[in-house]
Amino acid sequence: MKTKQLVLTALSVTMAAALTACGNGNETVSPASGNNAATAGQPPKAVTLKGMLFGDAPKDLPRVLEEFEKQTKDTLNTKLEIQWNPVSDHKQKVKLMMAAGEEVDFVFDADFQNLRELIPQGAYAQLDKYFNNDEYPGLKAAFSSEFVDMNKRYDDHLYTIPFTQYFYDIPVVYIRKDLREKLGFSEPIASYDELQQFYDKVLESEQGVTPLAVKGNGGFQEMFAPDRKELDHVRPLNLGGIIYYVHLSDDLKQVQDVVAFGDPETEWAKLPEPFSTMKSAFTQYDEWAEWSKYLEKDVLSQKDQKAYFMSGKAASYYGTMSSYAADKKMLQQTLAGADLEFFVFKEHIRNMEPEAISTNYKANNSIAIPVSSKNIDRTMKFFDWMFASRENHDLFEYGIPGVHWEAVGDTQFKLLEGSENYVFPGYEFTWNPTMIRTPADLDETAKQYLEYSAKPDTYYAAVLAKFSFDTSTVKGEFANVQSKADPFIQTLKAGQVKNWEAEAAALNKELKNLGLDTIRGEIKSQVQAYLDAGGQ
Repeated sequence: MKTKQLVLTALSVTMAAALTACGNGNETVSPASGNNAATAGQPPKAVTLKGMLFGDAPKDLPRVLEEFEKQTKDTLNTKLEIQWNPVSDHKQKVKLMMAAGEEVDFVFDADFQNLRELIPQGAYAQLDKYFNNDEYPGLKAAFSSEFVDMNKRYDDHLYTIPFTQYFYDIPVVYIRKDLREKLGFSEPIASYDELQQFYDKVLESEQGVTPLAVKGNGGFQEMFAPDRKELDHVRPLNLGGIIYYVHLSDDLKQVQDVVAFGDPETEWAKLPEPFSTMKSAFTQYDEWAEWSKYLEKDVLSQKDQKAYFMSGKAASYYGTMSSYAADKKMLQQTLAGADLEFFVFKEHIRNMEPEAISTNYKANNSIAIPVSSKNIDRTMKFFDWMFASRENHDLFEYGIPGVHWEAVGDTQFKLLEGSENYVFPGYEFTWNPTMIRTPADLDETAKQYLEYSAKPDTYYAAVLAKFSFDTSTVKGEFANVQSKADPFIQTLKAGQVKNWEAEAAALNKELKNLGLDTIRGEIKSQVQAYLDAGGQ
């Protein structure tokens, strides 16, 4: 496809991710502009950049910040002050902060947080001019112009600093290897059938142990998702938690229908197989209901499935490949004699086949910079510095060399005893494919999957990959539909809805009263405009 060829020829083998920063319309890009600029031979005026991230602040973060300030006092002359919000509160705190006009220079935001709402409202600065710009060589070297383009929004502008290491973090079921062996399974789990046999044995033999730990608002996520060949002319869009299937003409030039989750069967019948019925389109939902017996009884309240697993209360948990090394070490340190392994549950990925993963080449996580920030240029100079060298980047991602970690060659690392005091969430602040390090002691199988994740030919861009829906014209309807749908979708993903077809139909009727058809019409209009402009 044209989109795939564009991206694959532009990306390096390690794949480029987009990191961007922002500026308002009145600023110039030159670092010598503005009252805070450095004068000849002297550092710029001291500034403290305030930011908001989520999770727990690393214990040794003050030491890292002190080291950063020492290294850059004569160049950046910048300090960072970060507010760490609880995971469950971050989305609302950012929204309230923006509404109140509080001074902040950068915030973690994403499509699953507030981006879809705040960007159309003009809350975040456009970042285009900071990339592919010789005044910001770190950003220019780290992110190709093609990838920046792929991460622009519906108006063809960039509003975030997207963070990613790979274009797809392979989902896996992490399994207690020691428990698998104890229960008589001599070989690693290699299929859903074997996984189910293992779970049945856990229920039978390990009293008080949950077979599978998942997050309450995530549920089974991609488990049992159809691993089938996609159709170019039937494309799914997940908007506000609701799946819409956009049916295109065979020549991909006209939108014929937009069918929404819960629509009557007469609407689904307009689509070609296997989408001609809702049940055949969403084959995973019956599996989720069946496998719910392997989850916690109060699964909807589970906020940290990994911690639950690490406490010894679960035999496995849903996770992704990128955390394997850290999670393996954590488990071994937490439970004596325990060990970790993984099952890649998507067959085409498990077999490491080429073009097995559909992607839009966009990052799920990002930093946004409020348009009200008075320090946009200075914020961008900080990120430019961080991506100007491995040494700068690694200081924030891994900590102080010799204290928290040490380099092994150019692309590997080893954690030291002090590493437990500096566990930084790189996906919120530092991830970049051009600077990936893998643990030196990582087992060979894990290395192979990570290398597979980094290969351009692992991915393909499906039709509508670059399409981005603009909610500004239907923001009221969108908010109402999402608030009503979210609770149902959460229970559905956790396998708590047995007769899901009937309940989906009932929900659909309620959503139509809240504006579902208005959103449907806007989808059809925007996708048609996208196609008319040459998109695919």
